[in-house]
Amino acid sequence: MSTEQLRAGAPGRGSASPRREVTAEARVVMRSHNLEEARALGTRLYYPHHLTPLVRPADFTFSATAACLGAVTAGMLRYSSAVRIDTDPYVTSYQVNVPLMGSLRTAVGDERVIATHARAALYTPDVPTAISGWERPSVMLAIKLDRRRVDHARRREAGEERPGRLGTILDVSQGAGRAWIACVRSMIAAVGRMPELDPGLAQFLSGRCIDGFVAVTSGDQELREPGSPDAAIVDRALEAIVYTSGPPLSLGDLATYVGMSARSIQSAFRRVLDETPMQVQRRERLRRVRHDLLSADPGAAQVAAVALRHGFTHMGRFSGQYQREFGELPSRTLGR
Repeated sequence: MSTEQLRAGAPGRGSASPRREVTAEARVVMRSHNLEEARALGTRLYYPHHLTPLVRPADFTFSATAACLGAVTAGMLRYSSAVRIDTDPYVTSYQVNVPLMGSLRTAVGDERVIATHARAALYTPDVPTAISGWERPSVMLAIKLDRRRVDHARRREAGEERPGRLGTILDVSQGAGRAWIACVRSMIAAVGRMPELDPGLAQFLSGRCIDGFVAVTSGDQELREPGSPDAAIVDRALEAIVYTSGPPLSLGDLATYVGMSARSIQSAFRRVLDETPMQVQRRERLRRVRHDLLSADPGAAQVAAVALRHGFTHMGRFSGQYQREFGELPSRTLGR
């Protein structure tokens, strides 16, 4: 998503809450030597399965760091030794597994697949799967995508009621496939830094992950490269500014989400937009207020309540900022 698209705002968003609501359990972290604990966590994050170690259980260690964003669950799963995983068909989801270390022997229905860091295994709904495993410690990026959301996006992309069947291998070594995996890993890292994730931002991140998957599987190999490192920093910060649905973010919040220092973010905004992050955020919040005032019932809405909902606590200062931005007082907008 480009800087220009992000600056245009997120159309159709409802009113924000004055209290920061968060996505429950956006981040899950676990480490265990217990097979049953590992199986239970895998079931909770992904799907029911059988976990069989191929070495002595006393030598087994499992760890997971996952981002759980409703329609998307993405996690880094580490197995210290060889295992076998068997599952029933994924009725409600698509699954992509990328072994970041070593290779993965797996089966999707009747097809046998060897997955690597460049060739992800793609599991479609309604076919039985088996992961025969690996003979040495492994790190796997496991991505679960809600079937209903993916199928809707595929129909929208293809313009067909029933898009064609997907293959069992996804090229993630270059182009859009590689960019999508980088996006997923960035999402996991962002949730790791900001586990109490705003629901609006969580919805944006999961939607982008699903759209990226659909683009890759539909053969869309277009890849937009950031114009500069500064532009990439600004784009990431704008994601948070535009799609956060709760109270305004502090500069520290932006730094946490982007994974850069506050000074780096301020410098990037100055060079790319000639503005500060807080100036951009204030204009976005003023836009939200105007949207709500224009769509409100004048007899029921109060300007102060709408302004407070979007983070403006000083009414006199807010009115002046609103008038400079839109050329009229907020009460005039409400009275239309």
